[in-house]
Amino acid sequence: MKVTFPHMGSMYVPVKVLLDTIDIDYVMPPLGAKENLEVGVLHSPEFACLPFKTILGDFIYGIENGATFILFGGGCGQCRLGYYGDLQAEILKSLEYKTEFVCLDLSNMTVKELLSKFRPLTDGKSISNIIKGIIFATRAVFMIDRLNDLARYTRCREINKGQTDKIITKFHNKVQKTYGYKSIKKLILSSRKALNEIALDKAYKPLKVSIVGEMYVAAHPQINLDLERKLGNLGVEVHNNLSVSHWIADHFLKKMLPVKLKNKPHEAGKEFIKTDDIGGHGIHTIGCSILSAKNNFDGVIHLYPFTCMPEIIAQCTFSEIQNKYNIPIMTLIIDEMTGEAGYMTRIEAFIDMLARRRELGKADIQFS
Repeated sequence: MKVTFPHMGSMYVPVKVLLDTIDIDYVMPPLGAKENLEVGVLHSPEFACLPFKTILGDFIYGIENGATFILFGGGCGQCRLGYYGDLQAEILKSLEYKTEFVCLDLSNMTVKELLSKFRPLTDGKSISNIIKGIIFATRAVFMIDRLNDLARYTRCREINKGQTDKIITKFHNKVQKTYGYKSIKKLILSSRKALNEIALDKAYKPLKVSIVGEMYVAAHPQINLDLERKLGNLGVEVHNNLSVSHWIADHFLKKMLPVKLKNKPHEAGKEFIKTDDIGGHGIHTIGCSILSAKNNFDGVIHLYPFTCMPEIIAQCTFSEIQNKYNIPIMTLIIDEMTGEAGYMTRIEAFIDMLARRRELGKADIQFS
């Protein structure tokens, strides 16, 4: 039995740790393969969002390379992510692929329910290895996010441009061929060490830009045209509000605490949206934009895939947020037809505007 799974940024690393530890055979789709996206687009409904098409392409690659199980994290609520598993299963069936889904509702699932869902993949496997796999994978999530945070810090400050990119590229090339938690942990730590040894311009004060929006697009460099790297190489310090570790902390770890902690972005977002949920990360987007202004960020970049309903609703609040909190917000909508040249022109113009605005002392301006 072989399992396959879709990519979402660096999330493949903890998934790999989980499957290696439990000793489950798997097929990992190649990172950033345009051929997979083209296949996903070919077999998807025209107005399905880009994450749907990319994920479907990864599934088909895995199945065609021997996978019989699909491991996938879905959701519920107004976001169409809750329908992905059912619709993709129907598409794969219509293409005469024989496979089974292990679809996890990651928005409201307890650890007990998680283990129950994994049962088709773990029959006959060591219980201790299953528990270790979950613990090691969770640790790997936080370690990878810390590595990415450090790369965001060094990239914009490095004296010899390109060093951070070389270290991170080398890490991803190696980790795909590395087996087991101990070896992967060693590789993460050695990459952190290499980043910490980069010579930095400590006097440089970079522009600070916050990334908000739909999680898949914001977390997946192959889909957002490597936005974080591009911004960093323009001398911008990037803060991504959509890391997987934050998501795990909000949806699993905080729920285990005896005291209920407030979700700060959601509480902030309710200033403009008088409901508990508009689906996806809509309220989170609004709240993080407000908090970014309060934390003196120079600007916000809002990312989402074409047709994403929660983010379209969130975008409707931006003119009020910009005027009330005096922070520029730029929205970038991504689909398979997005051209890199036009995309870069908008980013460079936005960064130039932020730099000029800081030079003028963040003058109180009216946004249209």
